[in-house]
Parts: sequence; C-alpha cells; structure tokens
Amino acid sequence: MATTEEDLKSFTQFVHERLDTEDRELRLAELFDLWMIEHPDDAAYAENVAAINASIADFNNGQRGTPAGEHSGQLRRELGIREE
Repeated sequence: MATTEEDLKSFTQFVHERLDTEDRELRLAELFDLWMIEHPDDAAYAENVAAINASIADFNNGQRGTPAGEHSGQLRRELGIREE
C-alpha cells in the first residue's frame, strides 16, 4: 500500500495527541508501531478478521486451547525469567 498524504496527516495528528500523554516518552518508531496497530491496512485487517473467525469456529467445535498460564510459564522458561 502506498503512503498517501492522508496517511501522513493521520500519523502526524496521532503523534501530536500522544505528546500530551504518558506516550510522550516513546520513540518515534514506537509511536509508529502504535499507529500501525490502530490503523491496519486492508490486508492486515482481513487477516485479523479471518484469524478471529477461525478461533471462534474452533471454540464452537469444542477446542478450548491452552490456559494462558501454561503459555506464560513456557515463555518465562524460554527467556530465562524466574517465576515468582
């Protein structure tokens, strides 16, 4: 997707709004990442909707997944973070 003048205006407004909050401590790249999350392009939006729909279908078919605690424990072990 090509960058448009409207995209630049939107990002500039987003940054100005964040400068009046605790986000003022963020670097420009971090602000850009936040803006991208809040303004996904059409392809990213469609991919997110498809993933959500697949998760709902899995849930409706009885697949309940793994408890979050198991995932966070595994991540802590992989990163060498002590469990408290």
